[in-house]
Amino acid sequence: MRQWSPVLRCAAVVALFVTTHGVVAGQAGAGGATVITEQTHGDVSLKAGAVLEVRLEANHTTGYSWVATPVANPVLMRQGAAKYEERAAGGKAGVGGVEVWRFKAVKAGKQGLQFEYRRPWEKGSPPAKVVTFAVTVE
Repeated sequence: MRQWSPVLRCAAVVALFVTTHGVVAGQAGAGGATVITEQTHGDVSLKAGAVLEVRLEANHTTGYSWVATPVANPVLMRQGAAKYEERAAGGKAGVGGVEVWRFKAVKAGKQGLQFEYRRPWEKGSPPAKVVTFAVTVE
């Protein structure tokens, strides 16, 4: 079996890094949407008319779910209700999944997106987690 040259190995590692980092850092994902996650940690920029997909780790079996805080004069409009995608459990209960939120960039401007991970019946309690993103629409 032939071995890869050091240059080819390096190119393969760089290609893997760029591909993986692109989705985490808020780059184009499936369906042309820009995908951001809790691990993104930063600003994201979109063109007007583009779709932003926010993917947040969740476990609905615990009673927790994500809630988006309201925004005055938004530049992003929510596209339907959030969808919960369960992980393949493999026979295990309570494995969890991902909540997927979709927003359309409707006009130029800046908007903060804030999500709180909480149980709806625990009124007055602080959220278990808070995730915030700064979005610029050009």
